[in-house]
Amino acid sequence: MAEQLYRNIAFCTDFSENAHEAFVTARDLAERYDATLHIIHVMINFSLSPPTHATYMPIEYDPSFVEKVKEAAMEAIQDHYLGQMKENQRYKIHLLGGYAATEILNVTKELDMDLIVMGSRGLTGLAHVIFGSTADRVVRKAPCSVLTVRLKKEKEE
Repeated sequence: MAEQLYRNIAFCTDFSENAHEAFVTARDLAERYDATLHIIHVMINFSLSPPTHATYMPIEYDPSFVEKVKEAAMEAIQDHYLGQMKENQRYKIHLLGGYAATEILNVTKELDMDLIVMGSRGLTGLAHVIFGSTADRVVRKAPCSVLTVRLKKEKEE
């Protein structure tokens, strides 16, 4: 009996149009290979837990604000993705806080992902020049294969 090609597929989203395009690919691959789809969203430079004594935060930690941000992310995942999945399709949601590429790499290693699917573009303009692309960093350092998905209109250019 052949080994299952994909058991765990990570889909990374920043809720951009490019991420929505990548979701269709990730969802279809997860369905085709009967894999669990792990929906990952990283709230950039945002801590989801109270600071420790060694952590410097220029603003006061507000648990109610953190909860509101997490709720908004969960609503966006529900609105954009969960309604498009088959009723019996397996998925898990991972809301993370920190630097996007680092958190994506950490969770994909920890959960032994077989494939990462993400949009080919995220940050644009000056932010892209300064920080680079999350997709570029993930592709270079990922513990598994990475599929970057381009918008259809980008393919035509």
